[in-house]
Amino acid sequence: MKQLRWTILIGLLATAACDRGGADVVARAAGHDLQVEEATALLAPEAGIPNQPEVVQALADLWIDYALLATAAAEDSTFSQLDLEPLLTEQKEIEMITVLRDSVIQVDTALSDADVRQRFAREAPGARVRARHILLQPPEGATPAQRDSVRALASELLTRIRAGESFEDLARQYSVDATAAQGGNLGFFGRGEMVGPFDSASFALEPGEVSDVVATPFGYHIIRVDEKDVPAFEELGEDFRGQMQAELIMRAESLYVTGVEARGNVEIAEGATDVVRKLARNPTARLAGRAGRRALVEYQGGEVTVDEVRTFLQPREPNYRSQVVQATDQQIVDNILRQLAQRELLITEAESHGIGPSQARQDSVQQAARNFFRETALELGLLGIQPAEGESREQAIERAVSELLQGILRAEREVIPLGGISALTLRQQYPVEVMDEAVQRVVTQVAAARGPAQNNPFELPPDGPPAPPTDSAAGPAPVPGAPGG
Repeated sequence: MKQLRWTILIGLLATAACDRGGADVVARAAGHDLQVEEATALLAPEAGIPNQPEVVQALADLWIDYALLATAAAEDSTFSQLDLEPLLTEQKEIEMITVLRDSVIQVDTALSDADVRQRFAREAPGARVRARHILLQPPEGATPAQRDSVRALASELLTRIRAGESFEDLARQYSVDATAAQGGNLGFFGRGEMVGPFDSASFALEPGEVSDVVATPFGYHIIRVDEKDVPAFEELGEDFRGQMQAELIMRAESLYVTGVEARGNVEIAEGATDVVRKLARNPTARLAGRAGRRALVEYQGGEVTVDEVRTFLQPREPNYRSQVVQATDQQIVDNILRQLAQRELLITEAESHGIGPSQARQDSVQQAARNFFRETALELGLLGIQPAEGESREQAIERAVSELLQGILRAEREVIPLGGISALTLRQQYPVEVMDEAVQRVVTQVAAARGPAQNNPFELPPDGPPAPPTDSAAGPAPVPGAPGG
């Protein structure tokens, strides 16, 4: 359970570290301070939670969100005074682009049964195969000669299999992965579950057929398909037709957006990708002078600035931002900078067609947002906070938030995240800050309080906490794992 709470806290982390501020304050939000001593008191008793800077930062981030929510609720329990511009802008732009798409993109989605059946037979959607394989791996750091030697052995084994030797026996003798003891048996798997070349080779085989030698990043494979399960057209045909029609629409949309971008003469500024990576590491860092107004993308009639990219990154999940930091320059250009420029160009295009936001829809979104803030504050116990005798309203808020976090850390309360745009709405209305130096002081003090026997009962995985589903805007999805790994 404590490992789960740690994962949830880290999943809520939105890096907001700043180097300004006193060493006794971990975080500030709307005039409230989270002191080093208070953060230490919250974390030190929970020996099952790792004593790591990432944990302290996650705690500080959650404290900020809840302190801001409690402050807004105390100022106006209906949240009618809260500036909802980030939420409204997001909804307005989505609506305008949707109306533009529906009005200018006309696609003939009529497909003949013959065309649908022909492609269905070729792609076999929903198909599964039961297969075996033999995996040979060159040694780490292998020379070309060593790789050639391993491939030659794979070719020799393939010749022996085709001459009649037992595939299973050779797999037990030569295969280097976990399936060797079972004669290379991989069981059933569907399309896309194996790494690309392995997947393609497997589904090209009929039962009883053996592949040529297949090279993947994991080594050299010989594959035999034992069974193939292909759903009938009558079972999936209509769904497949719908997918083909959706592809036609997406292709038309892509061509339209490409044309809009071409007319806009989009140009990426030199060094823009490095700036995006820096922002992804710390999207709430304060920028000096006119840095926020620097153009990272220019197009006819407008630009995408540092501030706009920062606003885009702030509500994103930590895993997404981590992918941005590690992405190639081309991925950042294609999936962030160009997409932001395309969005602005499409809004301009919509306006040129006389398309504007629906006031009724904006009013509905506004009311739903206020209801969300109120219901969340009520559920968290942050609505109607009453000061105890001798307490100020500010002290009562800090006490309530501290008690809430204590309950979460003890697994007595559920973590209720505000969500990216909702948290951004509060953070744009009130000043927030997290101090790096103080974060490290908390780690030091927690270590001292717990003693050596209770510190770090389990380590963080090398690449950080378990990742949520990949956000496609950060780049391509991870390559599926090796067969039989």
